[in-house]
Amino acid sequence: MKNADQNPFQQTVSLLDYLKRHGWKPSRDDGREEVPGLCPLHHEAHPSFYVNRRKQVFYCHGCHRGGGFAQLRSWLEGRELSSVKLAADPAGLMEVAYRFYQQRLPASPEARVYLQQRGINDPEVIGRMRIGYAPGACLRQHLCRQGYTRDAILSSGLMDARSRDRFFRCLTFPLEETGSLYGRSIDTGPWRHHFLPRSKGGLYGWKQAQQFCGLIVVEGLFDLAALWQAGFPQTVTALGSRVNPVQLAQLGDGSHRRVHVCFDADWNRSGQRAAKYLCRQLGGMGVEALRVELPCGCDPAGWFAAGGSAADFRRCLERARP
Repeated sequence: MKNADQNPFQQTVSLLDYLKRHGWKPSRDDGREEVPGLCPLHHEAHPSFYVNRRKQVFYCHGCHRGGGFAQLRSWLEGRELSSVKLAADPAGLMEVAYRFYQQRLPASPEARVYLQQRGINDPEVIGRMRIGYAPGACLRQHLCRQGYTRDAILSSGLMDARSRDRFFRCLTFPLEETGSLYGRSIDTGPWRHHFLPRSKGGLYGWKQAQQFCGLIVVEGLFDLAALWQAGFPQTVTALGSRVNPVQLAQLGDGSHRRVHVCFDADWNRSGQRAAKYLCRQLGGMGVEALRVELPCGCDPAGWFAAGGSAADFRRCLERARP
């Protein structure tokens, strides 16, 4: 350990007492020279922080910070100020989470295999959509190291009350417009779709697609990725089959464009009914809207993954009817 700093404050208060006044609790204090505990400067599950009561110095084997009073006070005060600032910056927290999940995808064979099975393999599309993966058990630690408090993380919705990652084993898709996130579980089961409790905002992909004279509207993000990958950049998704007022206004913005509605061809016909309803709404707004028919049981992503080509899909567009 380094020698203690020369600071008048350390002559009246020991480093150990100073830490305790800031809420630090030793994991063990049996009177020995070195006292261990969890590091107050970063999040950790096992004690790696040691205070030398005789030398009045500290060192953490986890974050490799150490010194005496001056260094400790500087880092603690900086962490407190940072926490106040970061707690008021939910957009910044979500951006850190987006990047963290993106960085996990290349190291997750299961997630990459799932993407391949869904027919999504174009690195450009994966990068543009910022698709990531949530392996679980590590996001909270990463956010804490960035200075975000537990309360700020809980408020974001990324963690539950037990500090578990809500998107555990999900492919993640940032919804930057509303500071939200969509997750698709790679496991089988009833709860495959995960959204944060936010408004879904406008049409995903609208900024790029609005320049075209024709649009293709799909339900899901995998459908959109498949169509972008196949060469249909005019595709947008409503993030479900229910189009909200903001999205409806975008589709009927007076640009006199043709809209192809390509919702899932569900066995119970719910997707087909939703497509028909949307076409009626758009028709009432003076928009030419056509329904694209896929084989029953198919969604656009599954249709391409099963071998459908861009030329095949163009023929589907040509056969579309009101």
